[in-house]
Amino acid sequence: MSFLDKLKVKVEENEPVSGDEETNKKEASGFLQLDVDIYQTSSDIIVIAPIPGVEVDNLDINIENENDVVTIQGKREMPRLTDYKSENKYEDDDFESKYLRQECQWGPFYRQIILPQEVDVNRVEARFKKGILILKLPLLRLQGKGKKKIEITN
Repeated sequence: MSFLDKLKVKVEENEPVSGDEETNKKEASGFLQLDVDIYQTSSDIIVIAPIPGVEVDNLDINIENENDVVTIQGKREMPRLTDYKSENKYEDDDFESKYLRQECQWGPFYRQIILPQEVDVNRVEARFKKGILILKLPLLRLQGKGKKKIEITN
């Protein structure tokens, strides 16, 4: 099965059946699905994921199975408006108001990506800068199974 075929199957598994756009972004498990761009060179697979507002400590990236499944998960915390109360000198009632529009997605997110072949887990690079996660996954056929936690650098 080709890389694109594997991705297509994964996308079809996550396609919503019905409901509004906000509800559709949540999987049955209650996690938001992380949007990603994936491309492949002759030697690497590159995964790019915009994750604004998330600290590196709140991200967890693993490679598992036969080194061909990447899992990215974390949590996007909703900022507390009361933290800005003293800076902007708002009245107490201003923070009790209801939303006029709420489009931002807050809460836990999760994404599992099936790779076209195994990767060299010892050479994986993860960078996180200005809210963008970039994973460089060098392709390599490895023997053995396991799970490896990926460290993220700023």
